[in-house]
Amino acid sequence: MKISQIVTAITVILFCHSCFSDDQGEMKKADRSKFSPASILPQSKPVKQIKGQVLYLPVYSVIPHTEGANQYPLSAFMAIHNTDFHTRITIKYVYYFDTDGNLVKDFTDAHSISINPLATKHFFIPESDNSGIGANFIVAWQADSLVNEPLIESVMTGLTNGQGVSFLSTGKVLSEIIK
Repeated sequence: MKISQIVTAITVILFCHSCFSDDQGEMKKADRSKFSPASILPQSKPVKQIKGQVLYLPVYSVIPHTEGANQYPLSAFMAIHNTDFHTRITIKYVYYFDTDGNLVKDFTDAHSISINPLATKHFFIPESDNSGIGANFIVAWQADSLVNEPLIESVMTGLTNGQGVSFLSTGKVLSEIIK
């Protein structure tokens, strides 16, 4: 009986390996000079462009799962996607606050962070964080010229006791620089 189980396991492994063969290969970086935004953007009015924002982004480091004090811990990350094809944006600050409004972490620590066109920067909050249900990021970004608004989101995930949960949170713009 054990030999048949071993043969079955080997067969399954070989089958799975063939499904993920090297035919797909690794993705190689393409020559950026071959990419032309004009070739994929229709000839229409561009979306609203701005020069900067301050944004509030909720992050749930825990969520209640029963009445009382039982809470489900979550890890989280915030991603800032520069959606502009041509212009770099600068992250002026990224502050992380707990439920009570106390500053937990300054991710920029008085240093601005540049994000190239179509690039992304992320900031991680570990599952061990105890900032609570009302935790949040305050993010400020700027550009030297008018740009497409970046996409700024947080994703929370939890994998506890064989269960998994994940969800997305979007931010609220507190102020904008439009000129």
